[in-house]
Amino acid sequence: MQTTNQHKHVHNPWLILAIISLPVFIGALDLTIVSAFLPELILELELPLQSDLDDAAWIVSGYLLAYTISMTFMGRVSDLVGRRRVYIASLIIFIVGSIIVATADATPTQIAYNLYRRMGERPDRNNVTLQVIILGRVIQALGAGALVPVSLALVGDLFPAGRRAWPLGIIGAIDTLGWVLGHLYGGIMVQFTAWQNLFWINVPITLAALGATWWFLRHVPQPRHKGRFDFAGAILIISALIALNIGLGANIEVSGATASFEELSSLPAYALPLLSVALLLFIGFIAVESRVRYPLFDLNMFKRRNLSSGSLTNLFVGFSLMIGLVSVPILVNVRAEDATELTEAALRVGVLLSALTVPMALAAIPGGWLSNRVGYQRATAIGLGIALLGFGLVWRTWRIDISDMLVAFEMALIGIGLGLTFSPISAAVINAADEDKRGSASALVIILRLIGMTLSISALTTISLRRVNALAVEQLGGPVDPFGAIDVYANITVKVLAELGLVGAVVCAIALVPALLLRRHDGETILKSAAD
Repeated sequence: MQTTNQHKHVHNPWLILAIISLPVFIGALDLTIVSAFLPELILELELPLQSDLDDAAWIVSGYLLAYTISMTFMGRVSDLVGRRRVYIASLIIFIVGSIIVATADATPTQIAYNLYRRMGERPDRNNVTLQVIILGRVIQALGAGALVPVSLALVGDLFPAGRRAWPLGIIGAIDTLGWVLGHLYGGIMVQFTAWQNLFWINVPITLAALGATWWFLRHVPQPRHKGRFDFAGAILIISALIALNIGLGANIEVSGATASFEELSSLPAYALPLLSVALLLFIGFIAVESRVRYPLFDLNMFKRRNLSSGSLTNLFVGFSLMIGLVSVPILVNVRAEDATELTEAALRVGVLLSALTVPMALAAIPGGWLSNRVGYQRATAIGLGIALLGFGLVWRTWRIDISDMLVAFEMALIGIGLGLTFSPISAAVINAADEDKRGSASALVIILRLIGMTLSISALTTISLRRVNALAVEQLGGPVDPFGAIDVYANITVKVLAELGLVGAVVCAIALVPALLLRRHDGETILKSAAD
């Protein structure tokens, strides 16, 4: 009876969804926002490119790692202590990180510098500022990353099983849209204000979201499930993810500055040892999870067809998505080298990437409707089929003189197709999980997509570089010199990009296999109409 009375006071779940989506978007936006001012920051701090450029890159890579790591365990924490507490704590952590970055060149640097002096060291003050910025970014990401699985789990708490597809897809789309649009938003804002203000803006927005979250979630039941936090499993999976990301280059940053395959970092020399360590850690994680009473991720969940099939499909979706995100900047910049100013090329990259990402985000809404009407299996298969068609068109049509309109149309097809999969995959995975493991299952939805993207960028770089060199040997009798044969290099690059379209189509076709294994539903009522 008490639960019934509580539910009478629960506010409109769609209003709560809108409130929790805003911080998710801001946190994702901050993943790539620094690409807009990173060159300016390097000049401002007078950092020598030879020694400190790799360190500065950790402003992006550190955020991505902490973002992924936070997703890994905070979903489970929310199962144990309640969604509202974890969500509010995550917002506070994000605010603290934003303030540290915004004030990095003042008080935080002075504090860190004094600590170094007490330890008998005299570091360069600008290097200390860079370290403080990286620290602030990591703190930001620990808060922002937690928001995603907790928001997905909140949707599971607020909506009945048959109505979760739409809101789950929306959360996933907003997260992806945020980090893709980050560099474009940052590029526009730094034209009008100092880069520090990009982080000050986060503070009032997040504070408003914190107050609204505290108010609107106060009557939402906050189940605290029995169990203990699996510290051993968390340490193992976090270490495995760190080794995997660093070993693969830790580079998912999409930027208009990417002009060629060479500028996408290929596998570093230490990649193989780190990837081997990641594999061993992952095996250790599985061994621990199969033995502890309260695992971080209950491996028995994967015996449920929808959870295992949906998770695997999401891995392929992330892999496919990265093909589109990488191909567009390279195409635009290769064609712009002798025809267009780089600033204009950056704008064109932003527009063409928007042709991919905006339809992808919007497609989450009809994806939820479609999932409710025809079930997870058919909705996901339809989306993958549309994306496969888009990638197939890329393979057959991309030439050096292809029109931007045709590129935008093909990117929109890919975006719509992949976006249609967000809702049914998220609903299939989360609805298949037990109520006390909903936070962990929510984390799987985003983590596997990110892992798919990480694997994609490394695999694509390695394969494409080898293919470019092979075509150069075939056409010029040796490796191509970009400065000595610009036209040939451009044509070869675009040819390889077209072939990546074929790779995308094949990956979508492979993804259809686990997608077709999805059951229509998990016992929930499939809605006959959106109004039911």
